[in-house]
Amino acid sequence: MQISNISRGVIFMFASSFGFALMNAFAKILSTNIPAMENIFFRSIVMVIIMLFIYVYISIRNKNKKRLKKGGFIKLFMRVAFGSFAMFCVFYNIATIPLGTATAFAQSVPIYVVFIGFFFLKEKVSIAIICATLIGFIGILMIGNPSINGLSIANILCGIASGIGMAIAFVALKGLKDYFDNSFVILSFALGTTILGLFGMLIPIENVGGFVMPTNIEWFFILCMGISGTIAQHFLNKAYVIAPVGIVAPIDYSRIIFSIFLGILLGDSIPNLTTSIGIALIIFSGLLIATPALLKDLKKIKTKNANI
Repeated sequence: MQISNISRGVIFMFASSFGFALMNAFAKILSTNIPAMENIFFRSIVMVIIMLFIYVYISIRNKNKKRLKKGGFIKLFMRVAFGSFAMFCVFYNIATIPLGTATAFAQSVPIYVVFIGFFFLKEKVSIAIICATLIGFIGILMIGNPSINGLSIANILCGIASGIGMAIAFVALKGLKDYFDNSFVILSFALGTTILGLFGMLIPIENVGGFVMPTNIEWFFILCMGISGTIAQHFLNKAYVIAPVGIVAPIDYSRIIFSIFLGILLGDSIPNLTTSIGIALIIFSGLLIATPALLKDLKKIKTKNANI
C-alpha cells in the first residue's frame, strides 16, 4: 500500500529536523574557535560539492525526462536570499547562546508559515492544525524565554528575523516544484549561502566575520556539518514539495527536542521545569498534527489486508 504524500511529508520533516539538529550541534562545536560566517561558508561549500555531483548524475539519468515549466527564478531568488539571511541569524545565535535556545528562536518559523500558507497560498488549514501550531509555539516560548536566559537584544532580533526569513523562504520553496528539480533548488541555496559566507568573513564583528584556520579535528567536524546539513535540506525540500505547508511546517518543532538533547551531550545543563513543560507541549503539537494522516494510512493498510 502506497503511503500518502501527507504521511511522507511528515516522515521527511522529522528526518530533516534531526539532520539540522546535528548540523547545528557541529556548528556549535566549531563556534568556539571559528566565526559564524566562516562556519556558514564551510557548511555550504561541502553542500555545493555534494549537490553538484548529485545534480549532474540526476541530469544525465533524466535527460529524456519531460521538461519542467520555464521561469520561477523570482521564487528561487526569494528562497535563496531569505534562506541565506535566516541561516546567518541562526548561526550567530548558535555561536553566542545555548544550542537549545538558539534553535527554539529559529523554530518560530512554523507559525509564520501556517498563516502565509493560508493567506497567500490559499491552503486549507483546519482549526486543529492552527491550535496545534499555537500549542507548539507556546512550548517554544517557554524554552527560549529571554527573561530566563538573559539574552541580548541582538540575539532576540536574530531569533525573530530567522523565523520570518525561513518562513518566506519555505513558502517560496513550495512553488518551485513545477520549475526546477529538487537537487537544483538545493544546489542554488548552497551556492547562495557560500557566497554569503565568503563575503561575510570580511565583516569586522566579533563572532561574525574573520577567518581562522581549522585544526585537523575541526576539518572533520566541518565535513560532518556539511553532510548532515545537505541531507537535512534534501528532506526539507521534499517535505514542503509533496505535502501542505500548514501540516508539515509544525513538525519541524521536533528540531528543538533533538537540539536540546544534543546540547546536553555537549555540556548544556538539563532543562528546568519551564523548559520541560515546553518540550511536552511541542511533542503533543507534533503528534496532534501527524497522527490523523498516519492513522488514515494505517486504516487503508488494514482494510486492504482484510480484503486479501
